[in-house]
Amino acid sequence: MAATTRSLASIYDVFLNFRGEDTRYGFTGNLYKALCDKGIHTFFDEDKLHSGDDITPALSKAIQESRIAITVLSQNYASSSFCLDELVTILHCKREGLLVIPVFHNVDPSAVRHLKGSYGEAMAKHQKRFKAKKEKLQKWRMALHQVADLSGYHFKDGDAYEYKFIGNIVEEVSRKINCAPLHVADYPVGLGSQVIEVMKLLDVGSDDLVHIIGIHGMGGLGKTTLALAVYNFIALNFDESCFLQNVREESNKHGLKHLQSILLSKLLGEKDITLTSWQEGASMIQHRLRRKKVLLILDDVDKREQLEAIVGRSDWFGPGSRVIITTRDKHLLKYHEVERTYEVKVLNHNAALQLLTWNAFKREKIDPIYDDVLNRVVTYASGLPLALEVIGSDLFGKTVAEWESAVEHYKRIPSDEILKILKVSFDALGEEQKNVFLDIACCFKGYKWTEVDDILRAFYGNCKKHHIGVLVEKSLIKLNCYDSGTVEMHDLIQDMGREIERQRSPEEPWKCKRLWSPKDIFQVLKHNTGTSKIEIICLDFSISDKEETVEWNENAFMKMENLKILIIRNGKFSKGPNYFPEVLNFDQCEFLTQIPDVSDLPNLKELSFDWCESLIAVDDSIGFLNKLKKLSAYGCRKLRSFPPLNLTSLETLQLSGCSSLEYFPEILGEMENIKALDLDGLPIKELPFSFQNLIGLCRLTLNSCGIIQLPCSLAMMPELSVFRIENCNRWHWVESEEGSKRFTRVEYLDLSGNNFTILPEFFKELQFLRALMVSDCEHLQEIRGLPPNLEYFDARNCASLTSSTKSMLLNQKLHEAGGTNFMFTGTRIPEWLDQQSSGHSSSFWFRNKFPAKLLCLLIAPVSTGIGVKAKVFINGKILKRPFYYGTLHQKTPGCYKP
Repeated sequence: MAATTRSLASIYDVFLNFRGEDTRYGFTGNLYKALCDKGIHTFFDEDKLHSGDDITPALSKAIQESRIAITVLSQNYASSSFCLDELVTILHCKREGLLVIPVFHNVDPSAVRHLKGSYGEAMAKHQKRFKAKKEKLQKWRMALHQVADLSGYHFKDGDAYEYKFIGNIVEEVSRKINCAPLHVADYPVGLGSQVIEVMKLLDVGSDDLVHIIGIHGMGGLGKTTLALAVYNFIALNFDESCFLQNVREESNKHGLKHLQSILLSKLLGEKDITLTSWQEGASMIQHRLRRKKVLLILDDVDKREQLEAIVGRSDWFGPGSRVIITTRDKHLLKYHEVERTYEVKVLNHNAALQLLTWNAFKREKIDPIYDDVLNRVVTYASGLPLALEVIGSDLFGKTVAEWESAVEHYKRIPSDEILKILKVSFDALGEEQKNVFLDIACCFKGYKWTEVDDILRAFYGNCKKHHIGVLVEKSLIKLNCYDSGTVEMHDLIQDMGREIERQRSPEEPWKCKRLWSPKDIFQVLKHNTGTSKIEIICLDFSISDKEETVEWNENAFMKMENLKILIIRNGKFSKGPNYFPEVLNFDQCEFLTQIPDVSDLPNLKELSFDWCESLIAVDDSIGFLNKLKKLSAYGCRKLRSFPPLNLTSLETLQLSGCSSLEYFPEILGEMENIKALDLDGLPIKELPFSFQNLIGLCRLTLNSCGIIQLPCSLAMMPELSVFRIENCNRWHWVESEEGSKRFTRVEYLDLSGNNFTILPEFFKELQFLRALMVSDCEHLQEIRGLPPNLEYFDARNCASLTSSTKSMLLNQKLHEAGGTNFMFTGTRIPEWLDQQSSGHSSSFWFRNKFPAKLLCLLIAPVSTGIGVKAKVFINGKILKRPFYYGTLHQKTPGCYKP
């Protein structure tokens, strides 16, 4: 049977499953009347809805829409395929919260469980009739076994009065359904699929274990609504149940003892439980509930103390118990070792539109003239149910014009009702964490994480990683692919943060710490109203379709003594400034043509003008900013020259992607803080002699450059250990080069993708070189020597290698460390292995490594992505280290000669 989903709103209190021929006009008929007399809405198949061999959709739907199923297992029950199909459906719904009560009517439970007597005879007949439907037969057997294991009622003629027996059943049912379902939502749009996911985690049908699950997500997503729906679904399956709502608020107002007293009173059925301390409450919960199968929901938890006082450990509750915790803070769930968690997501567009429509019009179909404005509200709310419900209710009965006006108002000033809910997470932050959140909400949402990381480090040092982690755990921000992705947050969370900042000085924005609104920034710049309170200005024109020229006062930055971050993207200004702050970011400024004199900014620490595609000149003064730590001009395609540099504090220099820059800048003095330098995609033909002044350089990359000759000055750079010069098609070895000196201390050398034809003999002299790559050098013919201490050599796709060179490589003497990893058409050859290659085949033999008695030889190939790794086992023991041979697509046979 396909998976079914129980209805969120039950229609029937009880569904009666029975064999009509046995009990319709007797026991089951009397039970049905007794239930109805008590006002218990019961489904009784008087219309005989069975047809064909399978359960009808009407019956399946009735089961799904019931709270309790009573199964009357009579003498001839198993002979009915319809009864058995109903039973399978009932037990499937049990996993989704349906309470199942079996009644064994003149039948012993063991006969049902083990298919004895009439049940065995019935199954034997089914075996013949449905011999082609083995899966159906197996489901029936399992269903009978499962229902026989459930706690229920056993009636035998002559043992008791039937009316009293029925009365006991009705009394239990009445007690169960008197626990009225909790109100979930007026319009539970999109809730069904989420309930299904949570039900999978709960695994209600498993009674041997206690499961604690967590539901987490940002405020306003409907965590409480989801928990209420799940509670209603499964509450009848437990001895007792309790939904502790608003734990955060209630514990702040009344303390943990108050919550513990409510819990104990509800689950134990005792009034006026007085506790002297929360520790006493925790002990009582543990001892009084450890044998009870209970359902407990803790809603809106925000502190670990709440979990420690109320939930403690899973062994505080009896087998089969379930605990659900809702929280905005994912870290609380980790701390409490809650492994089963569900993150509530925003609604998709269609569900959001449906929820908004129901709240605003109380019906599904509406006048099409509202379509456009409704879609704009859905976009504004970004799938947040809280916002959709609040806005929909506020605008109930309003005209289109009133909707239009309200939408514009919400964009400027968000609803207080929405902000109040969202602000709870903000209020729970520490002071520095609040500042990090406001920085991102006001200015850096959507920025690359690497950019935000650099910016925040200037404010908060190494603490920023911890702060960012807290914001993620509390569902306030998201990091998409931590290293290379962006920093994101829900639009209304951003609005909440910006409104908090705006409220600091709603009439005079220049008294705020952060400015992001173009209107406010224009006013400050034009009228020179800046103050020392301003620390961040972020003006991004790239989000606007029209080009604007900013009219401003040249001295606008003069009063901003504490301005730390100025970001102007794609801006065009009427004139240049007379004064600049100490941090400058002009990334993606399309109209920036030159970097002016910055000699008046001796304290400048960072200067970035990446992707300024109109930039053609940089003032010489940049080269003398002694406190500058970061200088980045990535992707400035029209920049032809760069001024000389004497920047003793510089740690990061980025010139990659400057495709018109033909000369690397002169280095006027020793600069020891640049450890790594990437010069990718530059047309530079050579590096200046002064390049040696980068005395701290450890890693140099020249990829896809126009370099023709390497300077001798490389030999004077003692720290240079990693050197990559890849795909530089104009570069060749020059015979007169004293090559070995250039690579004296290099340990890792990558020459891949170049056009040289020989690897010179001086490579034998490179004592420190451990790894050498010449892969994809299609013109390489001859390798005249390899370093003596080489541990890794990659010559893949070198199609022009001569046969003598290949032979030399195969016979290369290996040093005592255990061998070199050779990557080419051939193999990595350990010292104990002889090998020969011919085309795509390799043969190998092991010299004197075999024992006198060879019982078992196993060569096990394992794919590594770049080759095939073979491990050799002799008599059950692994031999030496693994070796590589062939390439991934080759299937190389092996032979051995002991």
